[in-house]
Amino acid sequence: MVMGKNTLLKKAILDVMTEPTDAEAKKKWVARPDLQKIMDNLVLNTGMIFTNGDLADVKKILDSQVREAPARIGSFAPADVTIPAGPTGLDPK
Repeated sequence: MVMGKNTLLKKAILDVMTEPTDAEAKKKWVARPDLQKIMDNLVLNTGMIFTNGDLADVKKILDSQVREAPARIGSFAPADVTIPAGPTGLDPK
């Protein structure tokens, strides 16, 4: 799994896509215009997973690691929430 800042991931992909100026490196370089598709999808928070194995196995691993995200300020609950009057046990702060 590759996680990182989108700008750094884009820079790394662009380095691979750019033809080198060194004559020795040019012999080994291969054009990879298909990497542009990956760069175009690097928006917001993106993680990439590369595998040579079965995707079903990867999905099982990812599904076993899912956690609920904590509530954020300004977000709306997916269902109505009712808190009855009385002591909550929480500090008033």
